[in-house]
Amino acid sequence: MKTFTTWLWKISKPVTLVSLLLLILGFSSPILAQREPDGEALLILSHPSTGQVYLNALFFGDEAYLPVGEVLSLLYIPSERLPSGKGLQGFFPDKKNPWTIDPLENKIIIKGLEETLPADKFYFAEMDLYIHPDYFLRIFGLRFMVNIINLSASFKSEYPLPIEERQKREMIRKKLESGRRVDESVPMLFDRNRKFLSLGLLDYVINYDKSNEGSNTSFQLRTGMEFLGGDLEGSISGIKNGRNINLDYSGLRWRYVLPGALKPEKNVLLTTVTAGQINTSSQTNSMALTGISISNNPVLPRQELDIFIIDGYTEADSEVELLIGGQLVDFTRADEVGYYRFNAPISFGTTFLSIRIYTPSGDVIIQDRQYQIPFTFLPKGFVTYNLQTGYLGNGLDSLSTSLATHGDIAIGLSNAITVKAGIDYGNAFGEKKKSNYYGISTRIFQQYLFNVDVIPDRYYRASGSVFYANNVNISTQFTEYKGQSEFTREGQFRDANLNVFLPFKLFGKFTGIRVSGEKIWLEGGFRSNFQGDFNTQLGRVSARLNYRGDLSGAYKISEDESWNAKSLLTSSLTYMLPRSPSLPVFVRGMFLRGQMRYDFNRNAPLALNMLLSQTLFKFGRLTLGYDRDLVKGLGQMQIGFLYDFTAVRTSSQFNKRGNTYSARQSFSGSLGFDPAGKILLPSNRDQVGRSGISVRMFIDQNNNEKYDKGEEIIPAKAVQLDRSANMLLGSDGILRMSQLQNYWTYKMTIDINALPDPTLAPKVTSFNLVAEPNRYKQIDIPLYRTGMIEGMAIIHKNGGQEGLGGLRIHLKKSGEENVLETIRTFSDGGFYTYSLLPGKYTLEIDEAQLDFMQARIVQKVLEFEIKALAEGDYVEGLNFELSTLESN
Repeated sequence: MKTFTTWLWKISKPVTLVSLLLLILGFSSPILAQREPDGEALLILSHPSTGQVYLNALFFGDEAYLPVGEVLSLLYIPSERLPSGKGLQGFFPDKKNPWTIDPLENKIIIKGLEETLPADKFYFAEMDLYIHPDYFLRIFGLRFMVNIINLSASFKSEYPLPIEERQKREMIRKKLESGRRVDESVPMLFDRNRKFLSLGLLDYVINYDKSNEGSNTSFQLRTGMEFLGGDLEGSISGIKNGRNINLDYSGLRWRYVLPGALKPEKNVLLTTVTAGQINTSSQTNSMALTGISISNNPVLPRQELDIFIIDGYTEADSEVELLIGGQLVDFTRADEVGYYRFNAPISFGTTFLSIRIYTPSGDVIIQDRQYQIPFTFLPKGFVTYNLQTGYLGNGLDSLSTSLATHGDIAIGLSNAITVKAGIDYGNAFGEKKKSNYYGISTRIFQQYLFNVDVIPDRYYRASGSVFYANNVNISTQFTEYKGQSEFTREGQFRDANLNVFLPFKLFGKFTGIRVSGEKIWLEGGFRSNFQGDFNTQLGRVSARLNYRGDLSGAYKISEDESWNAKSLLTSSLTYMLPRSPSLPVFVRGMFLRGQMRYDFNRNAPLALNMLLSQTLFKFGRLTLGYDRDLVKGLGQMQIGFLYDFTAVRTSSQFNKRGNTYSARQSFSGSLGFDPAGKILLPSNRDQVGRSGISVRMFIDQNNNEKYDKGEEIIPAKAVQLDRSANMLLGSDGILRMSQLQNYWTYKMTIDINALPDPTLAPKVTSFNLVAEPNRYKQIDIPLYRTGMIEGMAIIHKNGGQEGLGGLRIHLKKSGEENVLETIRTFSDGGFYTYSLLPGKYTLEIDEAQLDFMQARIVQKVLEFEIKALAEGDYVEGLNFELSTLESN
């Protein structure tokens, strides 16, 4: 016994008394017998899915053991605690692969297979379980790389991570949310602010034309402003030919928009009142009147039910704008074969639509269209109307004595059925002073659209269309005319047409065929035409074939007579050079197009066309073209140069055909008055009918949330809108944004990371604003110094207290679930953070750590507020008090 006691005394130095007693009693505890780490450090973990975050690590030699619970929480990998409370289990990467980490039983399950967990491969700390990085790789497919010198870490994953899938979903949701007209989650800080008189915008075009026949100068000025709380627009054009100057006034109208017009999701009694030169929304015949119009149609288009497809062809690489009611609603760029397409929200009834095309050669092509839209519907229970009356006339000084009146009404019986009716009254509408109109639009199986329009004793029309998910679309229309009708182009009594578009892939490239046909029944004869388009891509070459055939004649012909038949084939090839750095600068992005027209009646080509276009000096484009008329043997040469300066767009064109020539020099642009800086803002694009904003960010020294003279202006492009806009930071520090849509509601977000001073921040980072009509709106954003907080985490145990280091504290905005920041306490229990925006916040200890520690907390959530102060706010005394369950 003496020998055994002596042996015990000798080994008492390297072991504790508790361990010795456990050894004598025959117990073995891997947790109490575990080896201590050589060091502890806070690593900066960097990964695209997490950004840069802090991660605690324990070092055994050069090996970094990482916390399981914290890593899984960071990557949103689901897990749950074992019944003992000291281990974790779950499934990853799917339900077929269960895993378990049990430090008490010294076992681990990887992909359903159990094995022993060596004691030197894990460490059971007070607030988490740390394991060897090899197990992160084997269980979760996470390969961690740790740099001890820089105290940094990164990882690669063999499987898709839940955090990445979560971010994808959030991105899709944000994109969907950004498409909404108004974001209800942010406040409306800058609502509609009517002005009695506010100077606005002026568009101008100046042309000088010269040819072998002479020269002349022409101009057009179009202005827009706010007057009496409404938007006022009008234009004047003139031409100087020799000593004569001819002037013309047009489009002068004043419109008052009521608040209900900005809420298309609601059906209100009255939305707009318009006076001046207006166009009737007549189904029978649109008239230009000088008079007054009232309506309850919203200014912003409804988007709940349908969109309308508008497409066409123009020159390749042209800029194409879509305007509805004079407002720009979308823009795109024509592809390599000149095709463009819009998915446009268009209101029901008659829609005045314009396609504005800016060709690479510098031409501006404007196509005005009046659409009778049969495939748009009203929401169930909605009722809308238009009422217009006035005197016929296209100019201010050319009014007639004939009063014309139009009215129409539409009712949404359901989301699939809309009925319409209208009336025209006045001598201006034809022999019959009074004309009625009736219509119905229906939707069958969601995608089959059918429409019927009737004007008694004048015409009966039925039309239908379908658009499939694979982009195949078919449309058809049949019309029967009664008596002498102003609706017939050729005096026909019946016509019908069919249009089919079939897209498919050829050699992996998008290819499409469009086929259309029309037949017109005439008294004693007929006329019909057929047209087919084929487009495809062969490498960098775009090919297009267009065939058009016309056939006309009498139904009964004699033996020596024949029907009149015409057929024409147009083919073109377009090649665009890549913008590769390996190519010389002067040929990068150049495109070449060749076109030929072939007449099958002559069995010979009619004309050849060659076009070369190339960007010069970054904002300029040079165009060279040559046309050859093979029938007459004449050629025409074209040279054009377009350049976009910041303040003006200039276009030069020269054409020569035989002994004749023509040349044009154009200057176009716009001027806008900014009330913030009281200056004129030049632009190279049209602005009338649109809006702008001036954003002034400043340090609010007296905390009154208003800009006072002498307060420092902060110049920065730290503003983002949820829709596209042109942005320019002025020398006065004011950020100006143009090309906004009148009356639209925009969501503005302040990017605090883009501010030049990281300690500055606004009181509100996101808010809504309404763009004012035809003028710039001033937006003042006060900035304040960000706040700082400080506190302690204290744990009571064994009759005493000590600071609790390594604790994770979640910082949240009051009333929100998302964690803004996870704060870690230092070894003495203290913590702090800074750069907090003004507002109310909460602090809460990580629930997973509390559960792991089996500790109780006196106050679970701490609430505090950061006040908006120019010198910044400081909050201290945010202390957490915890106690272990054993001490209770």
